[in-house]
Amino acid sequence: MTLNPAYEAIGKGFVQQYYAIFDDPTQRPNLINMYNAESSFMTFEGLQIQGAIKIMEKLNSLSFQKINRIITAVDSQPMFDGGVLINVLGRLQTDEDPPHAYIQTFVLKPIGTSFYVQHDLFRLALHDSADEDPPHAYSQVFVLKPLGNSFFCQHDIFRLGIHDTA
Repeated sequence: MTLNPAYEAIGKGFVQQYYAIFDDPTQRPNLINMYNAESSFMTFEGLQIQGAIKIMEKLNSLSFQKINRIITAVDSQPMFDGGVLINVLGRLQTDEDPPHAYIQTFVLKPIGTSFYVQHDLFRLALHDSADEDPPHAYSQVFVLKPLGNSFFCQHDIFRLGIHDTA
């Protein structure tokens, strides 16, 4: 396959659709349709999960009732198999908790004329902010490909985690 020239639109459209479904508790169970039964992987706050059913078990176990989300940036790159690498930086607030920055990375794999989520990595960007000039959070995503007995970096997305706090 070749690079998908519509990768930016696919990335932004996917993020809008995914969060619209995720953020509505009545629609959240429909996310199972975005994952593959066996070959989808999720890392949620360091917990490794494989398969659509196990991923949905994790998502359905989240105890919050309401969510406010601000998407700061969506960075996408085309992948050589026709897929799309997506990195999302945002802020979210669940129930009455304070808002937190988060980073979520998706790898969409082509299947027919559509895509499924092959990889989904989620992490809250929690830092000790007692320092008057704290360092900024950042997200960097690498996709490594084998090359002989080593690897090379095929994709690299870097985003400094700066949010408008106004």
